[in-house]
Amino acid sequence: MTIAPLHKILLIDDEPPIAETITAYARKEQMTITSVNNGEEGIRVFDRQSFDLILLDWMLPGISGPEIIKRIRQKSDIPILMISARDDEADIVIGLELGADDYITKPFGPRELIARIHALLRRGRKGNIPTQTEVICGNVSFSFTKKEVTKKKKPVPFTPTEFRIIEELCRKHGSVVSREDLMTNALGYHDFLNDRTLDTHIKNIRAKIEDDPKQPQLIKTVREAGFKLSL
Repeated sequence: MTIAPLHKILLIDDEPPIAETITAYARKEQMTITSVNNGEEGIRVFDRQSFDLILLDWMLPGISGPEIIKRIRQKSDIPILMISARDDEADIVIGLELGADDYITKPFGPRELIARIHALLRRGRKGNIPTQTEVICGNVSFSFTKKEVTKKKKPVPFTPTEFRIIEELCRKHGSVVSREDLMTNALGYHDFLNDRTLDTHIKNIRAKIEDDPKQPQLIKTVREAGFKLSL
């Protein structure tokens, strides 16, 4: 009896050893991998086929990883996990700001990568829907029916992951949401609590909605507890 693969993954990476390792581990998890080694082909394949998740290298010949994110986000909110040798915080911020959902740096353990893939896929199925249709925080408004954010009545671009974080904070507005809850419910995993991904997403959100991101008034950090949305 043949078991049908559960998920289809598009891998865009120009390093054959890494692509082969990822493919081998993914197949053990009943996933199919379509692997391409440059940005142009990655965009063409994405446009022709349907996928559940994209694994994307930062440095690619032709179209770069960040440019691919921008193009894909114009038409899809598919989960994107960036893979890169670049460990600089500024690069991580750029990747997540453009719309990547998570970021893992080389060298990494294949098991950690597979865990992150599963987390993104679980999160995609979960469907965070807060009880409120709209939440207003000062001059910032979050519309959950329209999936829109405005500040002073002007639209603010949010990535899918940023919106999920806001959904979770709004769900418990006025109360502290622990880092673990945000990692589990908004990002989809809890096994990497020291990971910088959550902090980078929070930093990006504050840059978009706070009048002074260095002294945030809307999303406040509660030491040793988590984060709180102040209305």
